[in-house]
Amino acid sequence: MGDLHAAQLMAATLIARQAGPEEMKKMEHIFADLDAKYPRDAAIWNGHAEFLWETGDHNRAVKTWQEAEKIDPNNGVVLDHLGGNAVAVGEVKQAAEYYARAIHSAPDKADYHFSYANVVFLFRHDLHDAAHPDSDSRIAEALQHFAEAVRLQPLNAEYARAFAETFYSLPQPDWQAALKAWQHLCEISTQKDFALVNIARVHMKLGNKPEARAALAQVQDPKFARMKGRLSERIEAE
Repeated sequence: MGDLHAAQLMAATLIARQAGPEEMKKMEHIFADLDAKYPRDAAIWNGHAEFLWETGDHNRAVKTWQEAEKIDPNNGVVLDHLGGNAVAVGEVKQAAEYYARAIHSAPDKADYHFSYANVVFLFRHDLHDAAHPDSDSRIAEALQHFAEAVRLQPLNAEYARAFAETFYSLPQPDWQAALKAWQHLCEISTQKDFALVNIARVHMKLGNKPEARAALAQVQDPKFARMKGRLSERIEAE
C-alpha cells in the first residue's frame, strides 16, 4: 500500500537522523491518521506499532500489535512481533504459541521456524505438554524446525549452526545427519575452522578416525589450537 510505504520511508529517515520530538510527534500523527483511514488493515496497524517500538514506546507498540491481531489473527508479521515481545517479558509459553501460529500462517518463512525452534530449545523445561511430555521431545521438535529454517534459507549460516549444534543435545543423535549439518555449515560459513573442529568431533562419534584427523589437519586458526590438540589426543587415545 502506497500510503504505508511512504510513511515507513519517512519514519525510517527520521529515526536514522535521530529527529527531535516535534518531528516524531508529527510522524506519530501520520500513523494515527492511517489507522483511522484504514481501520481494518492489519499491515497499517503493524507499521504504526513498528514505529512505536523503534522510538521506544514499547507498551503502546504491543497494544497496537494486539489490535492488529484482532483485525487479522493470521498475520504472521504481527504474530512474530508479539512472540518476540512475549520472550522479552518472560512469557515463554505465550511466545511459543505466537510463533507456532506465525508458522501456521506462513510455513515458508524461515525466520518463523527459527524463532520457534529457539524458544522451544532454550525453554524446553518450561514447555512440557501432552504432546511433549519431556524436554527431549521438545529438543527433537526444535531440531525439526531448525532443519526447516535451513531448508528454506540454505545459505544462512546462523540457521545452519543452530541446526548442527542441536544434535549434541539429543539423547540419541543421528550422527550421520549431524555430520551432514556440520559439513553444510563448513561450506557456507566464513568460520570454517569452527565447523571443521565439529566435523572432527562427529567423525569421532562415528568411529571415523582417519576422517577426524583429516578435518583437524585443515584447522588453521590459532584460537582453535587447544581444542585441536585435545581432539587429536582423544583420537589417538580412543
